[in-house]
Amino acid sequence: MEDRYRTHTAEASGEHGAREHQQVEELLKFFAATKNYCVGIVDMVGSTGITMRMEPERASRYYGIFLNGLADVLSRHGAVVVKNVGDSLLYYFPGTESGDPDSFRQVLRCCFAMVDAGPALNSQMKAAGLPEVQYRTSCEYGAVMVARMSTSSVNDIFGMPVNLCAKMNPLARPGGVVIGDGLYRHVGDFEEYKFEEIKDAPLFAENGYRVYSVARR
Repeated sequence: MEDRYRTHTAEASGEHGAREHQQVEELLKFFAATKNYCVGIVDMVGSTGITMRMEPERASRYYGIFLNGLADVLSRHGAVVVKNVGDSLLYYFPGTESGDPDSFRQVLRCCFAMVDAGPALNSQMKAAGLPEVQYRTSCEYGAVMVARMSTSSVNDIFGMPVNLCAKMNPLARPGGVVIGDGLYRHVGDFEEYKFEEIKDAPLFAENGYRVYSVARR
């Protein structure tokens, strides 16, 4: 009897494992090819400490004003919002696949449109009795893997440019914009912007990778 129970349990476990593996394969389907895109992350500054003192409903409203407001700015500038990760948005610009200089200008225009959205966002925060919000923006260009999620109509993206965006984002001052080497190669000669290399970033400097802060002239 005990042997039959063990056999049944093992078979059930195997069937469950097979079903789980199939579900994972169906959930995430990678395209065969990578895409060269500019990707970006816009991340709130200090939101964890701020929302820890809030009721859930107020915290939800706080995040909602920020995420929805900047998602609208991104959409109006040709970006695709992939997802929010906690208190940040991950997005990409499909137009940059062409390598057209105007598509990269649009990336920087979008970055500073988000910066300029700050006063309007904070007016909404004030009207809702919420604290002001600050945020940083980081962008990089390069080869990303695109994954089609069976549970979503929006593709997910993976790869080094995404990882670098996340790592360099804290190097931006609140309300600031930073970009990586890959994007700088396409925008570094744009006369309407000025670029300053960030020297005190050991993680990047040790690997010969450069990060730049961006400002409008």
